[in-house]
Amino acid sequence: GGYPKNHLSAVKADGSGKIAWENGARVYVPSMLVRDGYLYSVLDAGVAMCWKCDTGKEVWKGRLGGTFSASPVLVGEHLFATNEAGQTFIFKATPEAFELVAENSLGGEVFATPTICGSRIYFRVANQVDGQRHEELKCVGQP
Repeated sequence: GGYPKNHLSAVKADGSGKIAWENGARVYVPSMLVRDGYLYSVLDAGVAMCWKCDTGKEVWKGRLGGTFSASPVLVGEHLFATNEAGQTFIFKATPEAFELVAENSLGGEVFATPTICGSRIYFRVANQVDGQRHEELKCVGQP
């Protein structure tokens, strides 16, 4: 995201404030994460992306679908990304290729980033009940 144009940029970590690289990707709301020298994110418009951290070169992209506000989270070697419609996509955090492992639905709207605790993932899910928005915490995982 950003002004004056939508773009992704990396600032050198040497204190100079100079731009190391930039590209035209639009990652406005979800945060990005780094694993083993690769940058992963989900674009607002529902596309998973992987770039090389040092160059910003696109390694792969894969269509997930939906609109994303929540940030992806890393669980072992997998990324969990949940769209606003409550669909969670699990894909491998590897530079080799985009590989979707699983897809699940939570049955409500999700705008918040999930939280990991041990073998559980917690989601804040919203539903409409009698015209009112109601939020609940859902837990997925082993007891």
